[in-house]
Amino acid sequence: MNESVRPVSLVSVVMPARNAELTIATQLEALRRQTYPDLWELIVVENGSSDGTRALLRSWQQAMPQLRVVDAAEDCGVNVARNIGCRHAHGDVVLCCDADDMVAPGWMAGLVDVLRTSPAVGGSLERRLLNAQVALAARPPKEADALLDTFGFLPYPAGANCGFHKELWSHLGGFDESYRYGSDDVEFFWRAQLAGYRLAFSPHAVVHYRLRGETRAIARQLYRYGRSHPKLYRDFAGHGMPSSRPGDVARAWWRMLVHAPDLVGSADSRAAWTAQLALRVGRIVGSVRYRRCYL
Repeated sequence: MNESVRPVSLVSVVMPARNAELTIATQLEALRRQTYPDLWELIVVENGSSDGTRALLRSWQQAMPQLRVVDAAEDCGVNVARNIGCRHAHGDVVLCCDADDMVAPGWMAGLVDVLRTSPAVGGSLERRLLNAQVALAARPPKEADALLDTFGFLPYPAGANCGFHKELWSHLGGFDESYRYGSDDVEFFWRAQLAGYRLAFSPHAVVHYRLRGETRAIARQLYRYGRSHPKLYRDFAGHGMPSSRPGDVARAWWRMLVHAPDLVGSADSRAAWTAQLALRVGRIVGSVRYRRCYL
């Protein structure tokens, strides 16, 4: 892709939504307050909600003319929803966000400014505003001054705060829909880099990121994340993704053993311990399922 300055005539924001009745209004209001001065559209992909999400979206369409709702109830999955949203997008560039977060006022402008000279971009995730201490103990805030780099291989933006030229999405054949929960964003942006596309970071594109608030929900999410990691390793080991190091794995399990008394401690310590256990158990299950050892 030519990385000279490219005009952007229309921005498409794609937001998957599933059972988001309690949070999506906050995100829609945040999108309505964007400082970006030019044309944009919002495509909410309704992904099989069983709560009042659909009715709420219908009411918002009256007040938000740039909002379109696309039905994707027959096949649930975040990458399924993203692909459907991208297929309905009319814009030169696509920005992705989630229905349970809150974009900062300069989010759209921050991503689009970088996309004028880069094929893909990620912004920063701010975790403190929307989350209680229990959630922050389980998933502590990280530095928000660069793309994520969890696996020691290639960086990547979170799917909750990213953007790309639609041309890139088309060239890659879209998001991999076999990644239904966990590593769905990692896979796409790794594949983009391996295809020769450059990723950039926008510090001005901030998303206030909402974590799961209860220990059981936190553990379920971390388990699913962990289960996806051996699949990543299966798909990218041949491109240089390193294996999990036995010493790191042993130290992680030893820390959990040493801190096992945290289970009868404070809610914060219980959530942090349970989250780590769920991640590691997920990796074991994923290693069996995908026949690749990544612990």
